[in-house]
Amino acid sequence: MAFYDNFEDDERAELYKLFAGLFIKEPEDGTLVQFKDMFQMEFNETSHEIRMDFARLFSGHGVRVKPFESIYNYSYGDRPKLWGNTTKAVQSFYRSEGLVISEELNPVPDHISIELVFMSYLIEKGLAEQQKKFMEEHILKWIPDCCDDIAKHAQTAFYKEICELLKDFIESDYDALVANSE
Repeated sequence: MAFYDNFEDDERAELYKLFAGLFIKEPEDGTLVQFKDMFQMEFNETSHEIRMDFARLFSGHGVRVKPFESIYNYSYGDRPKLWGNTTKAVQSFYRSEGLVISEELNPVPDHISIELVFMSYLIEKGLAEQQKKFMEEHILKWIPDCCDDIAKHAQTAFYKEICELLKDFIESDYDALVANSE
């Protein structure tokens, strides 16, 4: 059974934002409860254990996974590096759709959270062709692999489950976009 079950666009956009929040900062208690209830997740870790796993995975010394497209999706002859050609291509896509990321926020444009929020932006604007194109050129080329790496290094069932849910969601969402464009 597909993850995507005739979600309305506002629900799809909200799901992208919810997933984005799990990779940009340590999840709050309310977010953990929301995900556990919404997806009937089976994790039993405390919120403290999950936050410690986030820090170990994504921040500080000894970071395990760098959730940036430029680390996973780069041209032949190029090399994986932050702020490389892939980052520039993502920025260009954002600009082509009228979105400029505030310099004050200082985000790297190809961070998993930023790309997921951008998908919600495209959905909210009703830009179905651009959603499909962004998924094909960016999201599908790296987020499933990144999720596999996160799941491999995660010490909590929470992040392992979240990664499977996110992969299922984006693949199902893409399939629905393709089906609706035919």
